[in-house]
Amino acid sequence: MFNKLFKRRTNELPKEKEMNNPSRGLTTEEIEAYWVKSAKKLVYGTNKSVENTADRIFILLSFDDVSIDIFFQINGQLKLWTDLDNLDYKKSISQDLIDQAPTLVSRVNKVYDSANKPRIAYAQMQCVVDSRTWYLHDVRKNSIEAQLDKDPAFYKWFDDISKVIDAVPIDSKEPLPWGPFHSEI
Repeated sequence: MFNKLFKRRTNELPKEKEMNNPSRGLTTEEIEAYWVKSAKKLVYGTNKSVENTADRIFILLSFDDVSIDIFFQINGQLKLWTDLDNLDYKKSISQDLIDQAPTLVSRVNKVYDSANKPRIAYAQMQCVVDSRTWYLHDVRKNSIEAQLDKDPAFYKWFDDISKVIDAVPIDSKEPLPWGPFHSEI
């Protein structure tokens, strides 16, 4: 489904070693492209972990406490990954995504640090699986939202989504609310 997103194109991005070399002088575009590619892989892996059964996927990646929180819309219902009925899905998410958070966060932080760019505090991803539409929202360390306490903010986001999910068609081309991670001011 997401195969086209992950094929390497020549001259697309520098190799991993080059990304972490401070003397290379990475451009802002290269840094952002690296992060977007990493986020796409996370979304793809999340979808794969539930064998393409989700309608929508919601991910919160915390760079501060190095954790991933995930919830899904499956058959019209919102479910935290820990509340899924299928034990194979839960095992896959735990081993293939949750356990890999430290590696992902470390790699992304190294790239941002090597370019002296503000790190990401939180990253949110939303994906509408059927249309392959996905959205990424970053909260930088230098923003006010970076000071949010992760767990209450995550559950507030979950609640915000639960209030609007029935009113927003599955094929909508607009992201759903980002919760407290995105101020409207």
